[in-house]
Amino acid sequence: MSSSLFHPAVWSWFDTAFNSETPVQAAAWERIRNGADVLIAAPTGSGKTFAAFLCAINDLVLQSEQQPLTDAVQVLYVSPLKALSNDIERNLQQPLAGVDRWLLAEHGRVSGIRAMVRTGDSTPGEREKMRRKPPQILVTTPESLYLLLTSASGRRMLGAVKTVIVDEIHAVAASKRGCHLALSLARLDALTGDPARRIGL
Repeated sequence: MSSSLFHPAVWSWFDTAFNSETPVQAAAWERIRNGADVLIAAPTGSGKTFAAFLCAINDLVLQSEQQPLTDAVQVLYVSPLKALSNDIERNLQQPLAGVDRWLLAEHGRVSGIRAMVRTGDSTPGEREKMRRKPPQILVTTPESLYLLLTSASGRRMLGAVKTVIVDEIHAVAASKRGCHLALSLARLDALTGDPARRIGL
């Protein structure tokens, strides 16, 4: 049962939001929980996004039980489309809110997990807020990731990344943007010292 892979707060939200897991999700969760890099190739509507995200959220919830989460990015989600990045951030708020409702009701606390978007459209105020208090989940584009890696504050923000999710990987893999992203991910590995788990969608 996939439910045994997740914290009750995480599974409670998922079980309430969806009728059941999809075959793609069940297969991906098992491999991701075993620490493997994973490429998830499946049709639209098969649940790829939460196949990738739910394990990452679960890791953060488990950490939050031991001690307050630090202000550093642990999960990096890279999307080639700015509009898609904003959609993902909005969709992330639902499970995070659901997890916190469960934790508050059952244990009188919340996880403290924050998700934010960094794209070329981010305002100076949003960027400054992110620099002062980085989120644990950062949604960004290949170009904004490159810019973050060129600044001292950006490198400090990304030094603790443990999971990298690359969405729509087929849209960039064979292009100059794909080469550019591959270089940025190599720079990220050099920054963190311990290469992050990679999940491609």
